[in-house]
Amino acid sequence: MPTFTGQLNVNHIQSALYNMIIAQDIIGGSIRANYNLVDEAKENAGLYGDTKLYIDVPNLTPVDWVQDSSEMINVLKLHRPGAPKTQALVINVFKQVALTKDDYLSKQAFGTEGAFVQYQSVLESRLNKSKEVYLNKTYNTFIGTVSGEVSVEVDLAADGNSAGENLAYAIANLVDDMKDYNTKYTANKFERAFGEDEIEIVWNNEYINAVKKIDLPSIFHNETLEAAFVGKKLPARYFGAANAHTTSQAGDRATHDLYLTTTTTGDTYVAAGDVIPTGLTITAGDAYTVDSDIICKVITKMPPMLEAFSVGTSFFNSRNLSTNFYLTFGHSTLEALKSEAIVTIKKKAATESQGN
Repeated sequence: MPTFTGQLNVNHIQSALYNMIIAQDIIGGSIRANYNLVDEAKENAGLYGDTKLYIDVPNLTPVDWVQDSSEMINVLKLHRPGAPKTQALVINVFKQVALTKDDYLSKQAFGTEGAFVQYQSVLESRLNKSKEVYLNKTYNTFIGTVSGEVSVEVDLAADGNSAGENLAYAIANLVDDMKDYNTKYTANKFERAFGEDEIEIVWNNEYINAVKKIDLPSIFHNETLEAAFVGKKLPARYFGAANAHTTSQAGDRATHDLYLTTTTTGDTYVAAGDVIPTGLTITAGDAYTVDSDIICKVITKMPPMLEAFSVGTSFFNSRNLSTNFYLTFGHSTLEALKSEAIVTIKKKAATESQGN
């Protein structure tokens, strides 16, 4: 059917009359947060202050104990702990969603009060829904593009095994290593040994779906293998690495929401994770390139998002009889915690011999 332009249809019997519109069904549309990682990461920061400090404390060092030695009888010697490392997260991002509604002349576009009320209700619901979409896309893009201290490559075709078997083997080895005492997984380089219950996997959906839907025979009813493929997943478009160019190129996606100007459409809004029109001026780090070799991210604590206020307000314009609605909210700039681990698991490039 062609796009409705407001033209009524001529009646088949009386050509001077026009058929009426039967009804108006206002479609709110399903906009669900199916890939919702941000709720786990939210920390309510309240209204006072704008900074939260994460203080990472090092382990202590044992020394040899010799009874009655000069060292052991010197009870006044001070043993200060090593200097902690402090990371600050600051609430410095503020956004506002705005909507103007009219309760008078706009009613003339509707045939019944019920349709008009339904339309107005859908409009108002878009305020909070727009915030939800912004937070989820911003956070999902951050998780897909953030990198940690360690990256692991997996040969999915090694030893004639299935991709699922090789991937499960690699993840099991990685988790065992993260559970051991080491300093290599965190930016602070303090000794850590993570508990298995602290380790979470965020999958590239294309890999986890391939294993579960295509490679099913190798993992079906194999509890050891099935246990490796738990966690959350994100669509493949969120996984990549930020690039440094200052003119957008084909395939670039936004690392955060951007407000750009184009010669054809004027001011353009690009949400995090969405494609940036080619040839626009951007800042280094504004764009990322999707990396189809990223299999998953192994994370010990989801990077926090500090939530400030979220306030809904309205203003009635008594002269033109419209009402402005505003939803204003704030959050911290997203950063990976330097005391936690983020490991990127990537597909190992096929060698020439494998390719042949």
